[in-house]
Amino acid sequence: MGNIHNSKVIRQCFSYLSEEDVRFPIWDHRIHKATTMRCIKLLLASQLAKWESYPQISRELRTSEVLQESLNLSSLSAAQISRRLRQLPTEMLEALFLDIMGETKRLIPIACSKLGPLRIIDSTRLKMPDQLAVWANKSGNTNQVRIHVRILALPRGQIVPEKVIPSTGNVGDCETMGLLVEDDGTIYVMDRGYVKYKQFDEWSANGVRFITRINEKHCVYRTEEELQVPPDTNIVRDAIVQFGTSACRTKETLRLVEFLDDNGHKYRMATSCMDLDATEIANIYRQRWLIELFFKWMKQHLRLVKLYSYDPQGVWNQIFIALIAYAIAMHIQVKSGTKLSLWEVLQSLRSCWYKSWRLLETELHPSPTRRSRGRQKQVVPVNKEPPKLNTTVGIMKPSRASKKSGR
Repeated sequence: MGNIHNSKVIRQCFSYLSEEDVRFPIWDHRIHKATTMRCIKLLLASQLAKWESYPQISRELRTSEVLQESLNLSSLSAAQISRRLRQLPTEMLEALFLDIMGETKRLIPIACSKLGPLRIIDSTRLKMPDQLAVWANKSGNTNQVRIHVRILALPRGQIVPEKVIPSTGNVGDCETMGLLVEDDGTIYVMDRGYVKYKQFDEWSANGVRFITRINEKHCVYRTEEELQVPPDTNIVRDAIVQFGTSACRTKETLRLVEFLDDNGHKYRMATSCMDLDATEIANIYRQRWLIELFFKWMKQHLRLVKLYSYDPQGVWNQIFIALIAYAIAMHIQVKSGTKLSLWEVLQSLRSCWYKSWRLLETELHPSPTRRSRGRQKQVVPVNKEPPKLNTTVGIMKPSRASKKSGR
């Protein structure tokens, strides 16, 4: 990265992609300004800085000398940016995301508990406009695309997205489960959308460890053994069974674990993990909430809900550019050793975007400033007078309760 401390934050973020303006003969044929790598960097900047539209991206490039020097590019119209987003090779963006995320994963311990690595799979939806995205296909009453994701759960609640499959809205979770689950010795955690008896049999035969939630409609065909339920726990049933009916059922025996949450709601788990306690299985399933937090983080803090493009490849590309931004922010968080959350790291990046890397390091490692005992708790008087408005601007009308109490 050269002299990191004297470099700008924007340059260091771009260095995760390439030190130079690499040209690709096929994708950059007869293209001089809007080359593939320049456009990827510019769109990455739009995610990290959260620019709202093509015109804003174009304006930032025209008005920022730092951005121009970083890209070796003085201007690019909104129409050119829009067109290039739809033309970028999605495979290349996916490879960049996996490469940066892989480097990040090597910096942190993998095992999240005595049970070893834990992987969670699920999907989220992005709503699409009816007229502009007919290709997305309706699921229910709305056009939408789905993002099918596998994450690795790490210590302290860290989340590493490992595999991402965008799809149209009519692609169900069951259709991607075979692509997201691998025979790698880890425990896979899934929700109710991933129930497929044939796949369960295949996983059980290959030794794949999984825990998935099932509905009441997934009945027990045959009970082979009722296991002892641990006393003084929220476990209500633990059994070795075959799921399904005489017409459609699992060939392999699986384990059924039923437990109650704090509100008394019953959860039913189908799992191939025969060596774990029922309480451990229940606790592992609770970790599934981490992937919901990941989806919420991506939608709230990156440009993912309101898309730049509604062309299919433009949507796919924006999803992976957002993931690259997530990977860079997490790599900076892990490598710097900061105690700030990932959201605070991203905020610091945005505040120091055109400033020096040394300033960002200061933000990532703030010095303690609290020297007093802090604000002391004060007893608020019961009959406290309502605040006075020391101005002639505006109207402040007392409440009825105040009038009745004589105030």
